[in-house]
Amino acid sequence: MRGSCLINKRLFNNQPLKHSKIHRIMNRIAIAILMAVTLTASAAAQNYIVENPQNKAYFGVRAGVDISSTAGAPDEFGNGAGFTIGGIYNLPVWKNMFFEPGIYAYYDTFDNDIATWTPADPPQEGVHKEYDGSIRNWGIRVPLNFGYRFDFTDNISISVFTGPVLNLNLSAKAHCDGLTDYTYSLMDTKDFKRFDAQWNFGVGMSYGHNCYVSISGAVGMTKAYEPKGDDISFRRNTVNIAVGYNF
Repeated sequence: MRGSCLINKRLFNNQPLKHSKIHRIMNRIAIAILMAVTLTASAAAQNYIVENPQNKAYFGVRAGVDISSTAGAPDEFGNGAGFTIGGIYNLPVWKNMFFEPGIYAYYDTFDNDIATWTPADPPQEGVHKEYDGSIRNWGIRVPLNFGYRFDFTDNISISVFTGPVLNLNLSAKAHCDGLTDYTYSLMDTKDFKRFDAQWNFGVGMSYGHNCYVSISGAVGMTKAYEPKGDDISFRRNTVNIAVGYNF
């Protein structure tokens, strides 16, 4: 009986030790599972930012404000304001990379100071005046942007994009309020090019997929204004701030 009691006592004393070891092992397994789930979720979230499985093509409309400048022009030319309105088609290419062609109607203006000289006799008594003039340009703009979108949350994504822009100039007129009969077409005189090209780059942000805002700049690659027989010419540079809606 004494031996039996000793054996039972030993068994009884060893049981808490066994339970303690099992408890520690189970805790370690639980921690390992939790770490694995956390790492998997983190990797999936990072993958979602650059590779959203729900990517699909869509149309959008855009309207923006243009600030135009005359690159390479003399001092009598300056910045002007305008606007754009049109639409885009966003096409997924690979992961979150996209190709986004668009077509816009645009109106750009450029400041153009006009100096006049009224001769007199003697010549030193002639009258010199300067007037604030402008060039007013209407046309069709076709951007061909490639970009990449980063989906940080279900509602917020940021994209960067770049690509060529082709401007089809339908109308360009020289205008001056202070001079009578000064308004005339620069397309008829062939001073303004029918086509000019730019290179575009920018950043955009979407909220809830539908609402969109962007800022972009386009650098003139070819001359937009180049009168024949004159040294004066300029390329078109633009900064555009736009809002839009994606369908």
